[in-house]
Amino acid sequence: MPLISALLYFSIGPMHAQRTYDPASKPVSHGREGAARGSAPANDDCANAQVLTLAGDCDSPIAGDNTDATNDGPDTSCDNPGPTLLDVWYTVNSGTEDTLAITLTPSPAMTDWAFVVYDACGGGEVACVLTPASTAPVVVVPGTNYWIRVYSNSLFGDPGPFTLCVSEPGTLAPPPPNDLCANVVPQPLAVGSTVSFTGTTEGAVENEGGGFPSVWEGFTLATCADVKISYCATTPAYAAFYNLLNLGCPPGPGIFAGSYESSSCGDGNFTICFPDLAPGDYFYAVIQSVGAFGPYTLNVTAEACGTSQAVNDECAGAIPLTPNAACVTTTFAPSCASQSLTGVTCGTFTGNANDDVWYSFVATSSDMTVGGAPNGTMDIVMELFSGSCGALTSISCGDVGGQGAPDDMVATGLTVGNTYYMRVYDYRSQYAWQDPSYDLCVVEGLGSGVGVEESAQPMSGIFPNPSNGIFTLRLKSAAPAVDISVLDAAGRAVWMTAQEAANGLMQVDASSLRPGAYLLRYTDAGMTRTERFFIQ
Repeated sequence: MPLISALLYFSIGPMHAQRTYDPASKPVSHGREGAARGSAPANDDCANAQVLTLAGDCDSPIAGDNTDATNDGPDTSCDNPGPTLLDVWYTVNSGTEDTLAITLTPSPAMTDWAFVVYDACGGGEVACVLTPASTAPVVVVPGTNYWIRVYSNSLFGDPGPFTLCVSEPGTLAPPPPNDLCANVVPQPLAVGSTVSFTGTTEGAVENEGGGFPSVWEGFTLATCADVKISYCATTPAYAAFYNLLNLGCPPGPGIFAGSYESSSCGDGNFTICFPDLAPGDYFYAVIQSVGAFGPYTLNVTAEACGTSQAVNDECAGAIPLTPNAACVTTTFAPSCASQSLTGVTCGTFTGNANDDVWYSFVATSSDMTVGGAPNGTMDIVMELFSGSCGALTSISCGDVGGQGAPDDMVATGLTVGNTYYMRVYDYRSQYAWQDPSYDLCVVEGLGSGVGVEESAQPMSGIFPNPSNGIFTLRLKSAAPAVDISVLDAAGRAVWMTAQEAANGLMQVDASSLRPGAYLLRYTDAGMTRTERFFIQ
């Protein structure tokens, strides 16, 4: 398994929230499907790659734009498979050089950027680099033609203008001594102690399949331990980091973190928690990316197994929630969490429950709704159980929204006075970049309204919300006709229409639908958007 098939945490946007092989990947509201072929750029295809001349420096980079590009390449080793890579192509001869210095600089409009180097059009992959923060070195064979694919993954951000320079390697910094995992000797880490590492990612090379230039640190445990890795005292603070510990070198299978937080350091840096690590050698990659470049300090601390977990890591420690007639939220930011049960298949989606934590409530009505709203870009999943801890029966779930979107978990036929248990986790094996916390509320009736702020005149979206099913959709574009789909809590399309807008406004009558929570999916300004709405 390549390293990037693990996940990555980021604290600033726009960044990649996730690079993972996930056949059940959910749609993201800002995603693009690519342009029609007639408007695609001239170098949209590998066969029509723009020819570049190897430069001595990067004083005059060439301008490019993949705004209207389509996908014309294979799946890459460092990104999601599928048709979401909107690419343009270039070709260059390496001349007398054995290393190419590639500088890809996005414009503010390009919120996701990456490049792949191939040894032929339709040939093998030489390098794959995601969101490069500086000039990236790529080892090549002198006197050979190479093809460079610049793309944006529409699952994680938008395409746009950029500049590209392919130059001689004269000004590249030398790779750090720990650029290769094999060059690292794991340091002994005893329970109750801390091992600190310092280094830099400047000059790091993407050479071990991770998609990001990175350097390595390692430690050895003689006994089971809860381990925290912090970037405290790193200046400037690192805003991007892996949430994976590798069990071997070269990188192979790994262990996902249970959580992360940015409060302990006090300087904007993050602390990542890995609970219940078995004795053995562990290797950690420090990446080079936007928001993570240059000198770093790592502090790796070991505590006795079980001492760092969240109080509600298991069902027996479930935190009680109080139901109300309307949504009254409580904010939670769990600490170190470990998996209690495998991920539930909710609708058509099955995520990773490695970080599930537990809550409970006493039913005050036969119909109740739990609302969950991330404060960052967590992809929240909720599952509800009847019975007692150790003898639970799954009765409902909520997992319709994508990254950062609120979700409702609706339950009917409950017994008033009974206690019900629920767990919450991130679909993506991680807590989201940005704020890792989320809000929860338990409401009597169908639909919570969590995360939805009603407004008479919003800039875009649906109003009023909630409604009786008749509402106005405000569009950013003056589209003559818009295709609209309504999805229910299980992700099924239950209502569709195509309507014309007048002055950017469209009245939608979905009053034939039952009361509850729905998703409205439509295309506006060339982008697929998803709005959550409620029918009372």
